[in-house]
Amino acid sequence: MSRFSLEQSGISYIRSGPQDSKVALVCVHGWACQATDYTYLFTELNKTVPLKFQAVAVDLPGHGKSSTKSYPVASISAFAEAVNAVANELGFLEIVLVGHSMGMRVVLEAWQQTLATTATSIVKGVIFLDGSHYKFRKSLFAFDKADPRSKNLNAEEVKEKIAEAFSQMFSSRTPPEFQASTLAHAKSIDAEYNESMRQSHISYDYERLDDVLAEMGKASIPLLNLQATHIDEQNQRIPLKQGEVTQWMRFLQEKVPQAQQFVIPGSSHFLHVDDPAGVARRIMEFVDGLDERF
Repeated sequence: MSRFSLEQSGISYIRSGPQDSKVALVCVHGWACQATDYTYLFTELNKTVPLKFQAVAVDLPGHGKSSTKSYPVASISAFAEAVNAVANELGFLEIVLVGHSMGMRVVLEAWQQTLATTATSIVKGVIFLDGSHYKFRKSLFAFDKADPRSKNLNAEEVKEKIAEAFSQMFSSRTPPEFQASTLAHAKSIDAEYNESMRQSHISYDYERLDDVLAEMGKASIPLLNLQATHIDEQNQRIPLKQGEVTQWMRFLQEKVPQAQQFVIPGSSHFLHVDDPAGVARRIMEFVDGLDERF
């Protein structure tokens, strides 16, 4: 697994698999996370012999090793541009976009952008990892500026509240070293950049998500949704059991009838870290069903 960066934009990414392949999984992490979240999954994918596609994970602007110089204002749209910039520079002809949590919105927008621009990559499919919809939540987090509780928090308390939110996203299967690095990274995100990111993330759900999903349904784009949790009234992530169906999953099926949906039981929000083998198996089944190129 190697790390690279786009010289002009400062976007960092890791890549794995056969580097002569022009087809790829392009993976996007969630809010305040980083490309290395996918290391566990990539290790599992590389056990497939021969692996016919590359696997690439992008550090979104302001995350991991990526700078914000080309994307000074955080937004779902800007993040999607960064993802497509990596795919285009690497010359991929066909891609499957993978988005975890907030990254779900980013890959949806990246797909939309490929339809409206001269992008070199054709999106053959999309994969969601533990997505959600803010309109189904009972409240925001206390650190969100739109929540009245945020007015009583100082900068250090905001960081602590963010760390608390991440702590309840882990399970007993989440490696301790991953927990530690994730909490440290979440606290390191620039406060102003984080505020813009959170506002764009939440606004996307209310203003864009329904319509983009409906367009995906009409376009018959193959979609795989792997769900591990649902969100309770206190914004806590509750692990799902096999056979459970959430409000979000029912909504997604209505908007995108062709969606394949599976629960990854025994995991929490970072299902690709908690159960990389199970997630890799579902991904391989999905891409095997696309066409001969993948």
